[in-house]
Amino acid sequence: MSIVWRKVWRDLWGNKLRTFLVVLATAVGVFALGLVFGMSGVMRARMTESHRTSHAPHIEMYTSLFDQDVVEATLREPGVVEAEGEVRVPFRWKLEGETDWRDGTVIARGDYEDQYMYPIELLDGDWPVEQTLAAERMSAEYYKLPIGTTILVESGRHDRRLPIEGIVRHPYTPPPVMFGDPTFCATPETIAWLTGEEEGFNTLNVRIESFSEDGANEAADRLERRLDRIGVGVGYYDVVDPEVHWAQEQMDAIFLILTVLGALSLGLSGFLIINMMNATITQQVWQIGVMKVVGATSGRVLRTYLTMASIYGLLSLLLAVPLGAVAAHLLAAWLLDLYNIFVGGFRLMPTAVAIQVAMGLAVPLLAALVPVIGGARITPHRAISNYGLGAGFGRSWLDRVIGGIRRLPRPLALSLRNTFRRKARVALTLLTLVLGGVMFIMVMSVDRSMHNTIEVLLDGLGFDVAVGLERLYPVERLTNVAESVPGVVRAEVWDFRRAELALENGEDSEVYLRGVPADSEMFSPRIVSGRNLLPEDGQAILLNNKIATDEGLQVGDEIELTIDEQESTWTVVGLVININMNQQENFVSFDALARAIGRVNKGAVVWVMAEEHDAATQERLIRDLRDVYTAQHMEVSDLQSSHEVREMNRSSFNIITYLMLAMAILAAIVGSVGLTSTMSINVVERGREIGVMRSNGATSVDIAGIFVAEGVLVGVLSWLIAAPLSYPGAHVFSNLVSSTIFQIPLDFSYATGAVVVWLLVVIVLSALASLWPALNATKISVREALAYE
Repeated sequence: MSIVWRKVWRDLWGNKLRTFLVVLATAVGVFALGLVFGMSGVMRARMTESHRTSHAPHIEMYTSLFDQDVVEATLREPGVVEAEGEVRVPFRWKLEGETDWRDGTVIARGDYEDQYMYPIELLDGDWPVEQTLAAERMSAEYYKLPIGTTILVESGRHDRRLPIEGIVRHPYTPPPVMFGDPTFCATPETIAWLTGEEEGFNTLNVRIESFSEDGANEAADRLERRLDRIGVGVGYYDVVDPEVHWAQEQMDAIFLILTVLGALSLGLSGFLIINMMNATITQQVWQIGVMKVVGATSGRVLRTYLTMASIYGLLSLLLAVPLGAVAAHLLAAWLLDLYNIFVGGFRLMPTAVAIQVAMGLAVPLLAALVPVIGGARITPHRAISNYGLGAGFGRSWLDRVIGGIRRLPRPLALSLRNTFRRKARVALTLLTLVLGGVMFIMVMSVDRSMHNTIEVLLDGLGFDVAVGLERLYPVERLTNVAESVPGVVRAEVWDFRRAELALENGEDSEVYLRGVPADSEMFSPRIVSGRNLLPEDGQAILLNNKIATDEGLQVGDEIELTIDEQESTWTVVGLVININMNQQENFVSFDALARAIGRVNKGAVVWVMAEEHDAATQERLIRDLRDVYTAQHMEVSDLQSSHEVREMNRSSFNIITYLMLAMAILAAIVGSVGLTSTMSINVVERGREIGVMRSNGATSVDIAGIFVAEGVLVGVLSWLIAAPLSYPGAHVFSNLVSSTIFQIPLDFSYATGAVVVWLLVVIVLSALASLWPALNATKISVREALAYE
């Protein structure tokens, strides 16, 4: 073994704590990147595989009832290679003993043993037969519906008892934790028995020979005309890309944000390495001088310490790569489960490993380069004549200010002086803690901004309970019935329609229209351009700002809409921000919409405003409104409170917050490790000082208290810097998140509570990070300390 390798080995093994801290900090940053890129790779691969193996239909057509003959006729259409029918209907259910009904969806296939598109998979039990159900696995887990459970299903004036005989997986069922309603599977005969309608299908899934978006739209238009000629009405259709999972774009945006946070964590590791290498060079200045006296060149010195930095990187990779891969697999499994996708066996993502290796080797070398070059350039005379560990305090203006502070307890004054003895070192330590604090406050501010945005947008639609009815009723009758319920202060009849927006390229885009009563007191939209709807307006529309941005529309433009097969022209009078229906919801006058579809003064959606707006009041109103409408022989199809809508949206946003918070915690860990390393170096450098204090009667508690106080002082100082910096940082980060994930401006709200929480966190972290070095300081005897160097 050469002399260089012996020195490197001695430095690494002889300073185990320093080696451990540098490797740990670097590993945390590399781990963060491996987690993000590994999770991204696993999810992208599994989402794509799941989407492909589900044989997603190229066209989903939602129609009136039809039979198997229509499916066979569709298969004979030019270009069609597969066609399957499915029936999907909403229904209401509850467990035996419960008083409130729940909303749900029941799906039926003609033959569960012969499926091709979106195949439903039997996981446990038996396939549904006549008058039995199978529960979708996520619904069974969320609502605790094991095999053998019997549910009550509302069917006209009767309640049907249906046992759950199986657990199934549907590849494209929305998770109940986000969207609320459970999904069940049945036979077409069972659905006909429940609904009292004829047996048949209301969804036609179609695959064509060669997919392209234009080709699929053309085929859908031909099929729509064909179905219309044989008496099957098409409400609307969706075109599905067989290569891209519907949630992929959203997940890519989330991963972009996580990558930014992961890169910041790795950057903090770089600052820690700079700090450690600076300290190492400072401690070994005399050794460098001796090396140069006996003939070592600056290049040899440079190679020696860069070799040490490279070994730090290699050791960090041994820790970070496997842990990152395992964590990525586990976190991907959790996220994929929300989208009803099984993660499958463990897999190592080559891209993630390559990025980790590149960063794990490059960051330590680059971080060490500046301090190592500085150490290599020291002349032998300067190195050998260096006496100073801690010499020179009192020369700068900051030293004089600190030295001028009087009437402090002696230990605290000593901690304050020692904190700024090595200003470059404490500056880098502060930088890691400051960035960790800024990241934490930024993430919590974005979380608060997201929830604030939900509140603002939902307050603009100021209902407490929304009631949906099975068919149309006169407006006055609907409002009179609702306002007869105690606690209701106002009821308004709204409308909701699907429409097709004609685009400049000749294609149509699916949008949704909500009809607003002229005298509405519940409508307070978030207008970003133009004005609100006016009672005297004709066919005016408040267009969703996302649609306007995507299609290049602005206030004053006229657009063509097809509503219930009726074409009409509407003038854009304003642009609004609205997150409902994937930002495809727009607002028009209730009367104008009624005239456009020929259904004047009738509606099926009632919005109710209550005296009190708490969740308990809304739940009571749901029960009372259902009872009063049922008593009037008006069949209710859906009841939803604004509290439920808020909770549903919060659940979706919380997932994003948890992922970002994980990255912020990693940054906090790096900052804590940096403080531990700084305090450990301080203990080594101040051996004589500890010996003098010992000889003058200082106890172990006194010495430990000095170092812990010094660490806490650094932590509090980092908080004082992080708090003001976090405000503009949170603004910038909020804008980044809003533009990449939500594509709407968030209502920024600074998390002042997070500032207080971070103060408590950083005090605890600083005390714990200083405790180990402080305890080591108490173990130094007077003889060892005074014999130092």
